[in-house]
Amino acid sequence: MTQNLNPISWGAQDRYQAHFIVKTHQHDVSEENFLARPKLETKGYFASKRVTGVQWIGGTLADALNSDVELKNMMTRLYYEDAHITVEPTKDNIRIYGKWKDSYNFVMTKELFAVYDRIASHIKRELGSPPVQS
Repeated sequence: MTQNLNPISWGAQDRYQAHFIVKTHQHDVSEENFLARPKLETKGYFASKRVTGVQWIGGTLADALNSDVELKNMMTRLYYEDAHITVEPTKDNIRIYGKWKDSYNFVMTKELFAVYDRIASHIKRELGSPPVQS
């Protein structure tokens, strides 16, 4: 019997993903209002690919995110892979998260945290709660 030199890994994978949870204190948050994903305008190819513009697609939260010029400017300064942010309601919370990354590429920069925090502020505003000041 010959041994496979390239085995397929079936166990735990070396992948990480940061999730930011916004507590809503409401049950059954509407997906049509709080689901939002960015459509990125880009320039360049492969490693030199840069974000030049952002258009949020989704419900009323997407409209609020689209009207925030500073958020769009902040996102154009992110790496292309980091700018893929999804906002999605769960049963009684709203998650903000990015793409899965391996341990070498997984990092939470100050700039990325600021973008997540600004999105969370919009969510709180849409829910009718005052944003938390840090």
